[in-house]
Amino acid sequence: MIEWIVIFLIIFCMLVWHYSHCVSEYSLSQITESQISMQLTKLWEERKPVVVSEVKNRGIWVADGLKQTRFWGAQPIWGEYDSNPLNPVEQNKAQQTTWADILGISQLEGDTLLRWFDLSPWIFSTRTEAHIGPEGLRQTYGWATAITCTDGEARCILLHSAQKGRLPPGWKGLRWLHATVAHHPLWTQVQNIEIILRPGTTLIVPPHWIVAMEPLTPQKSIWWTRSDIHHPVSSWAQRWNER
Repeated sequence: MIEWIVIFLIIFCMLVWHYSHCVSEYSLSQITESQISMQLTKLWEERKPVVVSEVKNRGIWVADGLKQTRFWGAQPIWGEYDSNPLNPVEQNKAQQTTWADILGISQLEGDTLLRWFDLSPWIFSTRTEAHIGPEGLRQTYGWATAITCTDGEARCILLHSAQKGRLPPGWKGLRWLHATVAHHPLWTQVQNIEIILRPGTTLIVPPHWIVAMEPLTPQKSIWWTRSDIHHPVSSWAQRWNER
């Protein structure tokens, strides 16, 4: 019995390691939301990012809408950022997840993504973060990660995981705006894809890509969501690597 438990743990650890180091193809695909039922599953088998355009925008996670609710007064951090985007406020993952939960964004995003991929909620789960402002370099570990700019215009920078050797030590959380050769002599050799995200566009990213978010115009705010689709192995991999 002990031998089987050890074997199971070894296999599980190997799967988690795979989800931490696997490499995907350095390109992307584009479809519209109306084409999802016919094309998304096939495109996802290629394991590369997919841009979904003409997505219905629900208008929940936007500054103007939130200003009309009681939540705006309860979260002064939103008004602080909206009035001065050049001075991003400090945030944490728990706070971003709470925002998504109390506003119902988590449920809506989860239902939409599971439907897009035709996944069973018995096996797959979702976790949504509601962000304001930029985010530094961060790797994806979910079976799929969906990023949507709900208010404003954002630059989404994607780096292939093979670029890790060219990144400086302690690159996690480094803002793309601040990344220069001063951080690492090989920085000029770092290859990336830059995608402009606006309301109505969703970027779906496979695991093991590195993502950074910046406003297209520094003087203007961006509001966006990140939803990770997980099965048990990818969930463990993310918790292990982001602890």
